[in-house]
Amino acid sequence: MRVELIAFDSYGVKSSCVKITSEDTSVLIDPGVAFEAGSFPWSLPKRLAMEARYSRTIEKHIRESDVIVLSHYHYDHHIPSPSLYKNKVLLVKDPENKINRSQKSRARSLLSGLKADVRIADGNEYEINGIRLRFSDPAWHGVPGTKLGWVIMTTLETEGVRILHSSDVDGPVSEEQAEYIIKQKPDLLFLDGFPTYLLGYLTSYYNLARAVLNTERIVKKVEKTILDHHLLRDYRYPDLYKVVYETAAKKGYIVRTAAEELGKEPAVLSAYKKNGPTKWTEWSSLTREDLQGFIERAEEKNLLKRGFG
Repeated sequence: MRVELIAFDSYGVKSSCVKITSEDTSVLIDPGVAFEAGSFPWSLPKRLAMEARYSRTIEKHIRESDVIVLSHYHYDHHIPSPSLYKNKVLLVKDPENKINRSQKSRARSLLSGLKADVRIADGNEYEINGIRLRFSDPAWHGVPGTKLGWVIMTTLETEGVRILHSSDVDGPVSEEQAEYIIKQKPDLLFLDGFPTYLLGYLTSYYNLARAVLNTERIVKKVEKTILDHHLLRDYRYPDLYKVVYETAAKKGYIVRTAAEELGKEPAVLSAYKKNGPTKWTEWSSLTREDLQGFIERAEEKNLLKRGFG
């Protein structure tokens, strides 16, 4: 079995694309790409060039793969070109149920008339040439009730190894989703971090705290976690996730980005060192006391259910 980390935010593009190849079958998960946000410390031409580069790479891998998993229909998780998927096995987020309006429209554009073996993934399980694929029920794309809708998580088993791809659960923010990941008992976890680059604009510090503490719970149970995607759009991430890294280190478990897995520095850090700050000029590491304080203040204001643990 071979695991290839095709495209990730730690490379400098919005993506979370993984390929798993066994002796008989190749499975490509979430083959999509978009250019990084304006707060990323690269120029717009550089960000657009990286998107074009990885779009070509991902299109190549789509053509070469047997099975394609689409966890949802945001463009950093699928390339909307139907011809790429002709004659493939497509395991997809249900295009009609537990899906918001914009994603339903994108799903119909992609799947209508597509000459492929399209199967609904939500809550289902498939075995294809010795690879077992198990999918979660629809999970919130971040905070429960979000207008972003739902995604599905993928658990893949082959050759005695269990791999979980979280898609976009944003941390996870939800304790229920954290518990689901733990119960799957993955040997290797691809986990999307919280979108800290949106703090104070579209998301809150108390939800960041929930995501960090849920991630800490998870990394105590998983020997190797690739922590990437949304989190790697923010050069402050090592300080904001300090608790996670410290806990994993105490357990002797691995938490690293996709770029670090390949022996490279995450793009957002190297770009920050070279080009300087964009959106944030001052910040500090978040301690456990800081995180608990965010949650306690949110509980006092009835923003969260009591007793978050």
